[in-house]
Amino acid sequence: MTAPRLVPRAAFALLVAAGALAFAGCAAGSGTAASPSVSASGAVDGAGTPSDGASDPGDGDGDGDGDGGGDAGGGAAPAAPSMALADVLARYPDCAAMGSVLGSAIDGLELSDQSNEDGTVQCNWMSTTGDYVNTVLVTVTTNNGAVDVPKKDDIAAIGSEYLADGAVEARGGIAYGTKSTGDLRIYGTLVDVPGVGVSISSGALNEDPRIFGAPAVAAAKQLLGIAG
Repeated sequence: MTAPRLVPRAAFALLVAAGALAFAGCAAGSGTAASPSVSASGAVDGAGTPSDGASDPGDGDGDGDGDGGGDAGGGAAPAAPSMALADVLARYPDCAAMGSVLGSAIDGLELSDQSNEDGTVQCNWMSTTGDYVNTVLVTVTTNNGAVDVPKKDDIAAIGSEYLADGAVEARGGIAYGTKSTGDLRIYGTLVDVPGVGVSISSGALNEDPRIFGAPAVAAAKQLLGIAG
């Protein structure tokens, strides 16, 4: 019997982070909205970017662009107001709070890394004992509005899976997922709406990762404050 291929946990975390960024690359913007800070204890301070829920960090879905963002999820709809990273942080101010939406997906894992820079917050949970390697990474990223929300054709073109969700699409957004298979498996689920995108990536060695598809979309919707 072939022995399982072992990957150091630190290297594995980097691989999953790189995979998550690659999955999100087609929709990630270069927004310049102010980024809150993460303290040494992991608390994320959103006070530097006040938001009333209608702020538009990228002005990518201005009223004059017609339906440029309205059909991002495949259905014609009025342009939705942009969200902002600060809106997410107002509800979930640190990685511990964000982890609460993941449920059993992070059971037995420990928060190993957290950051907030250039309009992106990352929280990474990882196994810490033995040769068992498993990780879950949440990334919340500012984008430039509706112009950074991909369409179904864009998703198909990069080989990703469109994940239908009416509540996300009613907000001018779209959900989709990508899987990397083999001994080292990385599954990424992304929910992009005008102003901000959430990526939930899970990686495992020689087994299926812990979260993908509908459960990950549901967790992302909680972070974004989208009901339904």
